Amino acid sequence: MREPSLTHMSGATGIMITQRKSRSGGRWVAPLFLAAMIGIAGCDFLDPTKVENPRTTADDLANAQEPTRALLPGLRAQFARLIAANTVVSEVVSDNFSIHGTGLFKEWDSPRDVTPTVANSTGTSTGNYWNAQELRALASFVIDEIAPGDETAAAEDVAEAHYYRGMAYLLLAENFSYAPLARDEAPVPATQLLTFAVQDLQAATGAGGEVATAAQAGLARAYRWQGDAASAAAAANAVLGADATFLFLQEYDASSIDNSPFAFLVLRALQEMQPLPRLDFLDPKYLDREQGIAVAKAEEMHLILAEIALAGGNLPGARDALGAAIDLAQSRTTTSFFDEDPRLNADLSVRPRSSAIEIRADANSPYISGLVLDRPGNTTQRVVSGTSVAAADVADMSADELWYAFHLVRQEILFLEGRRMADLGIRLPMMLREIDANSAIDPGDPGTLAFVPAYIPPADQMDLFTPASPYDGNGNLVTNQVTMTVDMNRILADNLVTPF
Repeated sequence: MREPSLTHMSGATGIMITQRKSRSGGRWVAPLFLAAMIGIAGCDFLDPTKVENPRTTADDLANAQEPTRALLPGLRAQFARLIAANTVVSEVVSDNFSIHGTGLFKEWDSPRDVTPTVANSTGTSTGNYWNAQELRALASFVIDEIAPGDETAAAEDVAEAHYYRGMAYLLLAENFSYAPLARDEAPVPATQLLTFAVQDLQAATGAGGEVATAAQAGLARAYRWQGDAASAAAAANAVLGADATFLFLQEYDASSIDNSPFAFLVLRALQEMQPLPRLDFLDPKYLDREQGIAVAKAEEMHLILAEIALAGGNLPGARDALGAAIDLAQSRTTTSFFDEDPRLNADLSVRPRSSAIEIRADANSPYISGLVLDRPGNTTQRVVSGTSVAAADVADMSADELWYAFHLVRQEILFLEGRRMADLGIRLPMMLREIDANSAIDPGDPGTLAFVPAYIPPADQMDLFTPASPYDGNGNLVTNQVTMTVDMNRILADNLVTPF
């Protein structure tokens, strides 16, 4: 069926700081970009040039010492904002999380109810469109206006700026069917955004070090969405050849830009983001304000190679690549954590929170134990990758079984990294402010409505399970068997959903 392939989407229907650091854009006015850059001066780990004058102009920056290098911290900070916002939005729209509480619009749980008004945020919690456009525009400012006249601009710094712009294009393409790239111009389709992403990410491979490897990982993602198996495989293998356990994190700073998913997972009393019961063992993935979000990692490269092999009928290659992804995920770091989350539904009834509970993915699937942890209580969390599937499980699988296992393993390994919504084929509308401000865009135009494939169930059914609470009014467990309403991995496998 190939539904999620961005080449098949018409209009709308229906830093890395441990390893490195963080980028912007839109059709807005240049002073806004400068204000965004200067505004990050208070960040400890992203401290740029200590410029404090709010009247700083583009000319001032161009005449400053090393202006290209001075603007990089602004790109890194904006990239941090984008990754945080995109993680929250794409996870709650998908079948990974449901919303409990008042900190997030409940409409995010029902993809067809997401309108430009719902998507109208500019913050680091749900402003994924805004932050992607801000990153793209600020990176363009650096690349097109500052670097050409900067004799001190180092090639690796310009290449790093290309990385951030390429990632902005890629995240726009993964999460939106159309987006404008200039003031009062019609939006361009995701296919064109991917072309721009590839161009920038290719340029970013000249950055050297981890940025260059991260750019190769970004290229593997972009080529995957383009359906270019040969190029995707080459980029994925380049990453694995550079570092077999590659992990590129966008980190955060508790005093400035913090990990906003952490707030909804742990920090806030309401803990608005609640995982599906069959994914309970993976949550929470972020245990403090500063914890990094994986932007690229070796596991995803193995998964891309597995998908290419499957689509090409190479079952031994698919088994090997999928097994390699699983083995690497299972070897990643674990951390002890005392989880105070009482696991509540929106109506305050108790969700599955006992290790005695067995979960089945739908009414036709077997019950599986070990997917739910005891809460509140001490847990062992996988903070990079985890999966319920063992490498030995895939060794003798048929093609149909492998397709199902691939979608399940990809969902689990990339859990809380902002990939699942795109893999489901869902694309969000651009924000209302964009539509109102752009004279070339009217409500109903391409990109102004959510794109939701027909195989996505109605309303919030991806998030539902029976019984909604396996406990009585006194908190006693009355049944240890819970059934998910729909198994989206089965639907994806049965519909042969793949970009290749």
